[in-house]
Amino acid sequence: MLRNLHPDEAVRIVVEEAKRAWPSPRVERVPLAAAAGRALVGAVASPIDHPPFDKSAMDGFAYAGPAPDGVYEVIDAVAAGQRSAAAASPGKAIRIMTGAPIPAGTVGVQRVEWTEAAGKAVSGAELVHFTIREKIDNIIRRGENLKAGEELLSPRILAPQDIGILAASGCAEVEVAARPRVGVVSTGDEIEAAGSPLDEASIYDSNGPQLAAQAAAAGCEARFYGIARDIAGELAAVLERALAENDLVLVSGGVSMGDFDLVPAVLANLGVEPIFHSLAMRPGKPTFFGRRGNSAVFGLPGNPVSTFVNFEVLAKRYLWAMMGLAGEPAVVRARLGAPLSRKAADRVEFLPARLFPGDGGMIAEPLAYHGSSMINVLARADALLRMEIGELAINGGTIVDARRIRA
Repeated sequence: MLRNLHPDEAVRIVVEEAKRAWPSPRVERVPLAAAAGRALVGAVASPIDHPPFDKSAMDGFAYAGPAPDGVYEVIDAVAAGQRSAAAASPGKAIRIMTGAPIPAGTVGVQRVEWTEAAGKAVSGAELVHFTIREKIDNIIRRGENLKAGEELLSPRILAPQDIGILAASGCAEVEVAARPRVGVVSTGDEIEAAGSPLDEASIYDSNGPQLAAQAAAAGCEARFYGIARDIAGELAAVLERALAENDLVLVSGGVSMGDFDLVPAVLANLGVEPIFHSLAMRPGKPTFFGRRGNSAVFGLPGNPVSTFVNFEVLAKRYLWAMMGLAGEPAVVRARLGAPLSRKAADRVEFLPARLFPGDGGMIAEPLAYHGSSMINVLARADALLRMEIGELAINGGTIVDARRIRA
């Protein structure tokens, strides 16, 4: 079993373990309306040209060529969803709306803002005067945005805009990874469920609800198994059930070196093979990772910021790899708004920060932070800043990588 592992090495091992257990993701086809938040497992090619026909980029008048006096007879009008039976010809124009198909003979569209009414023709038709000559044709050509057969979407967790892209291509269904089953267990005699009364030595359980929410946001089916007390038999019964019913089990608390940190020994008795236990990482040093068959388990520290960070850094990568996704974290380059310093540099450290736009780019402002029990700091945090082993300080104004934790 590996100990004091660098977090980057831990990520590599976690991803390899997911791929070993799940060399290819379980796949299912779902209606597009049910696909948001699901993992798209393969690239999708566009079945149609975008747009599927030449169309007008704006409201105005389709014309065939310049009229000597800039005055055109309006011979038809065409709205989006219609086609004009008329054809543009010299001196003749067709009123057209944004998105409507371009009539035959058209060389350009004059925007309505650069026109004015010019009375009536002898025939009674409307006359329009083009007041300013267009420098572009204002036509979006068929396939200009994307041609049929070109990649529409790469593998990803499908966001709302991805659903719109698929819908615009006529995709009524999509192949996605089956949701990994994630079991969440909180441990500790000191924690109580929200809504219960607290005695003077108790705190509310935030880790269970938080982990279940993180797993759901990562595209998984999460189930909370409740709070297991620091009693080996009770803990074993809950963990055995969770291991049998899930692809991944997340246990918070009970993984350090204290007298009541029972999780590693209980997992060993249940046949879980330990892979690593302890990381060169702050927060999250006592983190445990093991496997039993095709099921894996993370034992996460009980302090809530540790639990949150370890899911983001490690557990999410396991789940993404299981679903066939590369799953690189969302990182933005930002200028450090204030210096960062620490007393010890023996571990990689993740620190909360607020992101906001500034002159020349994003600013990452470190937040006041008193340790991994300070869950309320996450209410203001948009990102995590990383300090490397051996790095005691980073000067204000330095360009850093900020790992986003909030959209």
